[in-house]
Parts: sequence; structure tokens; C-alpha cells
Amino acid sequence: MPRRKADLAAVVFALLVVATLAAFAYAQRVKRDPQVIDKFKIAGKKTNAFSPAGPCHKRIRLKFRTTTSNDGTVEVIKPGGTVVRTLAQEFLKRYSYHAYHWDGKNDAGVIQPVGRYRLRVILEDEERKLALPGAIQLHPKGSVRCGPEGGAKGSAGEGQSG
Repeated sequence: MPRRKADLAAVVFALLVVATLAAFAYAQRVKRDPQVIDKFKIAGKKTNAFSPAGPCHKRIRLKFRTTTSNDGTVEVIKPGGTVVRTLAQEFLKRYSYHAYHWDGKNDAGVIQPVGRYRLRVILEDEERKLALPGAIQLHPKGSVRCGPEGGAKGSAGEGQSG
């Protein structure tokens, strides 16, 4: 009986080594793939925070560039990957900038709790889900300072691509 356990342990160990090597090879291949999304920017130069219930900065601008043409879905997610809001489902043109605005609300129109959120882009043809770097800071009412004019700068449409 001890011999059988030793053989089983050796087989399990060998399978784990093979699986580890396969995962390593896949990770190396993905690293060599060209970036499909680059030049990602949250809001302006100074902050990635906003307060949807405050007197200014009621929404935040999210901008990125795609390096491939693809059908895509642009979402705001909570930590853990739960979708809060779908900003767009559209064709994302190669080497184009895509800008979207999030007002701090979910798809049902309810303002979300204070916390950190992220932007995720799902590229259908690539079969990839990319959570972009950087956190969107949702702050409570009155905790984000207004600019000298008392309002947020720039206010384009809800979702703009191009």
C-alpha cells in the first residue's frame, strides 16, 4: 500500500509541474503580445476623484486608446469584478481615442457607495477582459474641492468614441 501512495504522489507532482510549465509558457506569450489598450487616463491631470452628489465634479472622464479594431464593452467595476455600470457596447476603432463619462451611478440610476472602482474593457474578438490600471475614487458629498470657478471643467456627452 505505501508503494501505491508513493506512485500516486509522483504522478500528481508530475502533473503539477506540467501545469506550471504550461501556465508559465502562456504568461510569457501574453507578455509578448502587443498592448491592445494604451494611453489610459482618468479625469484630468490632478485627480481621479469625484463626488456625484457634490456641487462640482459630478462625473468623471475616462479615456483610452485601442490599438486594434474590435467590438467591445466598456464597464465600471467594483473590486472583485462585479459590474456596476455598462458605459458602452460598441465598435472600438483601431488607434482611436475613446472617452466616456461616469456619473457615479449604476445601471439602475442609483448612486454607488464611496470607494474605489475600475474601468474594464471587454474585447469580443480578442476574447479578453482588461481591467485598466488606476482606481476611480468615488467620494462622499462635499469632500472633493471645486476649482476656482466652482465647477468641473469639460462636459461632453455620456459616451463619446473617436
